Amino acid sequence: MEPWQSRPLGFAIADETSKDHLAIHHVSVRDEGVFASGLWELPRSTPAQEIQDRIAHWIPVGTVDGIRALQDRLDTSIKSADLAGLVQACEHEEAALRKAWQDYKDEEPRKRVNLKPLAARAWPAKQNDGDAAKVLKRLGLRPFVEETPRDMRDIIAFSNLVIYIMEIWYDLESERLGRAYLHEEGETRALFPPDWLKMHRSYGPTSVTTL
Repeated sequence: MEPWQSRPLGFAIADETSKDHLAIHHVSVRDEGVFASGLWELPRSTPAQEIQDRIAHWIPVGTVDGIRALQDRLDTSIKSADLAGLVQACEHEEAALRKAWQDYKDEEPRKRVNLKPLAARAWPAKQNDGDAAKVLKRLGLRPFVEETPRDMRDIIAFSNLVIYIMEIWYDLESERLGRAYLHEEGETRALFPPDWLKMHRSYGPTSVTTL
């Protein structure tokens, strides 16, 4: 496996606009945080190599129309990451940390009676295709600013949902690394849930699995 496959740059989110253009939005996932890092609207005339360059070393995820547009323009099948599975993997890791916290507390219950519990986190429920804006609104978050062009609203909302999930993961990892009893000495930050990332080593132009 190439080094970038174990530490991809982040997510390349894909959607198709009403103009029959392909929209790609990058969400970077780094040791220093999670952030939007590029948005492109690519017409039909865009060379395939330019599109390929936008998703190479990134985990592709998107709407059904977006993944289909990627496949059409690259003339190959694309495997889209499982966003619902990402949330489930995050929740699984959080549950394991809570158990580890409880086990540590139970070792010396009197001495650790006031041990601070892990912070509560609100993971988003599974979304249907194109429902990212609704999911964010239910969480009390704005999916996009009013000035966002209508054709870009779906992909911006989708990207903001990905950012929301990964920021919670970043916060969970920060808390894990901040408590010596929850990690091994010298252990580093996991940018993605480890088991989930292992299942997505074959992401990219290989086979199609849409949300």
